[in-house]
Amino acid sequence: MTKPPGRAEESVNRGPGLWKEIGGLALAVWILGSIAYGFIRDQRRMVHAETALIVDVKTTTSTQTDVCGPPTKDGRPVVISMLYGDDKRAWVEQAANRFARLCPTIQVKLSAMGDIESADAILDGKARPTLWAPADDLVLRYLDHRWKTAHRQRKPLFEIEKQISLVQSPLVLLVWDDRRQVVEAAMANRSRERGQWAELMCAAVPTQPDLSGMPIEDMVPGSWIDWYGPPLPPKKQPPPAPRAETTPDITKPPSASPFPTVDEIKSWGRVKFGHTSPTRAASGFETLYLMAYDYVLPPKVRSSDTNIPNSTRSKLTRTIRSISNEVTPDDFLRALREQRSAFRGWLRRCEGGLDAPPDSTELLTNSFFNVGSSRYDAVATYEHLAFDTLARIDEFASVLSDARILYPQPTIMNQHPVVFLDFGDEITDARRLIAGKWIAFLRSDEMQKKAIEHGFRPADAALSIRGYDSVQNPFLRFRRYGVTFEDPIIEPPRLDGEVVHELIRTWEDATGRN
Repeated sequence: MTKPPGRAEESVNRGPGLWKEIGGLALAVWILGSIAYGFIRDQRRMVHAETALIVDVKTTTSTQTDVCGPPTKDGRPVVISMLYGDDKRAWVEQAANRFARLCPTIQVKLSAMGDIESADAILDGKARPTLWAPADDLVLRYLDHRWKTAHRQRKPLFEIEKQISLVQSPLVLLVWDDRRQVVEAAMANRSRERGQWAELMCAAVPTQPDLSGMPIEDMVPGSWIDWYGPPLPPKKQPPPAPRAETTPDITKPPSASPFPTVDEIKSWGRVKFGHTSPTRAASGFETLYLMAYDYVLPPKVRSSDTNIPNSTRSKLTRTIRSISNEVTPDDFLRALREQRSAFRGWLRRCEGGLDAPPDSTELLTNSFFNVGSSRYDAVATYEHLAFDTLARIDEFASVLSDARILYPQPTIMNQHPVVFLDFGDEITDARRLIAGKWIAFLRSDEMQKKAIEHGFRPADAALSIRGYDSVQNPFLRFRRYGVTFEDPIIEPPRLDGEVVHELIRTWEDATGRN
């Protein structure tokens, strides 16, 4: 019989396995230690990133002091935050990077969000920025009304009369060129029964629709061929005078492509003019307002004197001015409330069966290019965002369809205002002063010229768009796509926050969305 091994022999026999176990344990300890070290290192980096660095006061120049203000006594930067409309992200981030190098005494924390969405976030306490910069003061009025309604015992969140315009950008239509030809021909044959926004966004939808028994999927705009009717050939224009090939005229669109045939128009299907969600983005609400304005106060009942006198026009050759019709906000509100039921039914007939609109104006504009006319014939967007699409079209002009910018009248000239928000315990006089330095930097000639390069119109009318002679100036570069910046913009009356909120709720009721 074989003698069983003793303890010594057992230890000898297990030697290789034991060392393997010890090695595995050591490896596990090393891995865990590395993970722990990495975690601690990252946490230290995060703390370091969130902790304001001490600034060397001795190295601060007089120029920096003028632009940035004096450094604090303890040498730590003053931290301010700004919540702004995401459509101006590229320009704001470029400015913030430049400002950070110039002003180490100030730390600006940025957050971008849809305009109506950001107003709701502030109202709900989810955002508490030092500064708020939506696309337009219509959004300021919306939050001001809702804040005062919800906090009757508290002081106003901001002083709306102290808003400061950072840049300007009108709401426009970006449309494929073949559709543009049909639109212009159709609108030329239309009477003044309906305005452009109501006519285009809800093509072929009757003013007093019968919704009884209509399936929800049929509650969409009509087809191109039904809206346009039997196509009429475009009026013949006299041939242009011969021009030297060495001096092409890029200020006007090139010779038009052949007018679409009946079969081509039929192939387009229904009219697809898109806009963003009125409950998320300012451009969506503005489109809704312009549709409502055209519906309850169509051109035939508005002031007939909608043309700007030549004497006035001559004074506006260097800048755009917002000129309203004689219609007052009270006129619109009275008409809206008298026709609320009819307007809601018309809006439901027009948009009830559509897919939910995008939340972002930038996303909508990108979809216009990326998906093409199968998804959108045109989109309501900001002029500066349309330039990005025109640049992409321009780059591949030999293989892509052409597009144009249209400036319907009236429209909204977005002022991109910024205001200080006072939550009662967040903003001090020192922080308000420093925030003013950041605003002044955004309005400086340097950053206003950069804003032009990003497609914005400068807030200061003294800075000429035409006079900014740069290859990066899209207003000059894209004139052949219908871009114009010297004609005055006619605006509808400015609404107060209560009416803005009322219109948004009307859209929610009509479409079943929020």
